[in-house]
Amino acid sequence: MFLGYLLLSIASFLLLLDIYMLSKPSSSIRSFWNRLAAFVASVLCVLAAFFLYLNSFLSNDFSLRDVYAYSSADLPVMYKLYASWAGAGGSLLLWSAMLGTIYLVYRTWQRRSAELDQSRSYMYLSIFLIFMLAATILADPFARLGFDVGGGLGLNPLLQSPWMAIHPPVIFLGYALPFVPLALSLTNLSRRKENHEGSVRFFMQLSWLVFTLGIALGGVWAYEVLGWGGYWAWDPVETASLLPWLMITAYFHTAPMAGQDKSLIKEFSILAATLLVIFATLITRSGALASVHAFEASVSGTASPFILLLLYLAGYFIYLRGRVNRPIFRIPRVQSKDSISLMVAYVSLLYITAVCLLGVSLPALRSIQLGTTYSLGKEFYNTWLLPPTILFVIALIFCNAPKRLNIKACTVVTIIVVFGGVLLAIVRLPTPNQLADFGLPFLLVALVFTFYSLVYTLVNLGKVRRFSSVGRGLIHISLVLILLGVFLSSSMETSDQRSLRVGDTFSGMGVTLKVTNANLSGPFGSIYTQNGTLPEHSLLELDVAASSGGSDYSGRLWTGLYSVYGLASKPLIFREGLNDIYVTIGFTDSLYQALLLQLATNEQPQLSEFTIQLKVIPYVNLIWLGVALFTLGIMVSIIADIRRHRRES
Repeated sequence: MFLGYLLLSIASFLLLLDIYMLSKPSSSIRSFWNRLAAFVASVLCVLAAFFLYLNSFLSNDFSLRDVYAYSSADLPVMYKLYASWAGAGGSLLLWSAMLGTIYLVYRTWQRRSAELDQSRSYMYLSIFLIFMLAATILADPFARLGFDVGGGLGLNPLLQSPWMAIHPPVIFLGYALPFVPLALSLTNLSRRKENHEGSVRFFMQLSWLVFTLGIALGGVWAYEVLGWGGYWAWDPVETASLLPWLMITAYFHTAPMAGQDKSLIKEFSILAATLLVIFATLITRSGALASVHAFEASVSGTASPFILLLLYLAGYFIYLRGRVNRPIFRIPRVQSKDSISLMVAYVSLLYITAVCLLGVSLPALRSIQLGTTYSLGKEFYNTWLLPPTILFVIALIFCNAPKRLNIKACTVVTIIVVFGGVLLAIVRLPTPNQLADFGLPFLLVALVFTFYSLVYTLVNLGKVRRFSSVGRGLIHISLVLILLGVFLSSSMETSDQRSLRVGDTFSGMGVTLKVTNANLSGPFGSIYTQNGTLPEHSLLELDVAASSGGSDYSGRLWTGLYSVYGLASKPLIFREGLNDIYVTIGFTDSLYQALLLQLATNEQPQLSEFTIQLKVIPYVNLIWLGVALFTLGIMVSIIADIRRHRRES
């Protein structure tokens, strides 16, 4: 579509014009509005291109490649809306629109600031957006098909979920936000000043909040979609998305290393978080790794602008670091209990980031070398991440220990906990997993200390009025709850499967399960290929009743066979306090043949037995409780900082 490319090209030209005008010092009101007009026009062009692309889905313009690949005529309107970011071109267009909108809001918000003070950061943001638009154009979102069709292939059934409308936009918002504090940080370095500290912290907090929500929503979505490995599977794409979150978290532990010695640890952390955003994008869209997220083909041309941007940012930071002649990292002279805990937390987060980066990069390099997809298993992460995770939990213990416990006393407590962990690992209690058994004493002590610290803060809030301490307390206790949920749910999960007929009962693990009804139906829908029209899918639905602990549950399982996407299914989850009862349909040859016959001939095949898989996942809801408290903690911290800034100004 020529108009779409024209809009993106005009936006790029206007951004170049904006950079040129920003490079010319001028304090006149007219010059300021000329600059702003060019920039606003560029953002409007980006938004117009995005809505033009979106309208192609809503109007069933199947002559566009992406509309044909991800939509169909009978797809509901809401599904068509979020099908627009199912492919590489659409997701990059969404990202560009979000970055442009954030930039627009920030620039108009700061319009009263001195132009000389802000122009450099505006230039950096315009450069970032130009790179983004270049990648979007190379992704070719407005490409047309070379043949005529009457419809599309439909949207992958795993993406036909309300989470698809929320999770990807939130993740891409998280990808866009770190570019603002990076621009401000580079401006401070280039001018050898320390301005905008409040804005940098605000946008880092906002990035932290959005990334947390995005990753958590992705975990919930994966947990509710069979075959995605539960709430976390160390899938390359989800692991790559975790990397920026880790560095943003590390940023908030830099205080003792960025204080009186004036190191560049904060600036480095902001840069690393942004570079890891770019890296995550390359991993997501490269196609080099086996991933359940890889629904579209590789678009290798989009990698070039991101690689150039990555090299530009890394090289420019090295250049600025040489100019200011300040170290990136320096151990502070005065070492208190708090400073030690912050340093240990930062180092452990760097360690975790390095392991995850290695776990994603090595398979990518090997996949490129061998020409086939390759990935490391969960064992790699579970083994190598335990030491830095324990180190991080020890930092939480030191940070939240009662004030009367000095460094020596906290060290003694840690040594006792180590011996307790070793003993539990030897006797394999309370779980069959020795690694989890070793880590649980650390988490329990950390839970006690973080709970004590939070209660102490709340009790003395009227005297101190430090609401930021409440936010920090909520964040700390939520991290312990999340880790407890992960350790316990992954180590104590039990499972079984049986072949059942309608009316049969399955009892095990404290759960009684019964299949009350079965319905095999289809075919449904139509998809259009070069070779003609095909039915979209056939469907098996099972009504299930369950009882556990005196409570009764009921629900419907389904699995379908799709002409384009193959087998897809959705689990049935019954929540029982902190535990979940997780029921799925097992894939068998007889099930596949029955669904295939139903899809191809519309005949009713004979399928009397169904394989039912049952899992009991204990303490998994500690994770969701922890995520909720973590989100609340970040929000409290943001509000506290805003209130403090208003009082100071």
